[in-house]
Amino acid sequence: MQIRILGSAAGGGFPQWNCNCANCDGFRKGTLNASARTQSSIAISEDGVHWILCNASPDIRAQLASFDAMQPARALRDTGINAVLLCDSQVDHTTGLLMLREGLPLDVWCT
Repeated sequence: MQIRILGSAAGGGFPQWNCNCANCDGFRKGTLNASARTQSSIAISEDGVHWILCNASPDIRAQLASFDAMQPARALRDTGINAVLLCDSQVDHTTGLLMLREGLPLDVWCT
């Protein structure tokens, strides 16, 4: 099994656009040694070709662009995503479905 972490930050990502806590402020000022992170999402595959996306964050476009397996280019319109599993109904975990509307039909499972 392969697991790819696409994003690991809370809602809004890191740094959050409207937050001035020590971490977000320090990151913006360059005084905090940290990496920007997108909102939480992972991809799971048993063969490295067919992937299940767990949660579809608002950052899904950037997350998919950063992972070549999600854009295998086998056809004019193509994706490595075969299904989406929504672990809950939070806006931060479902909004990315709107970005996936232009792709191929996907199974969407929810808990």
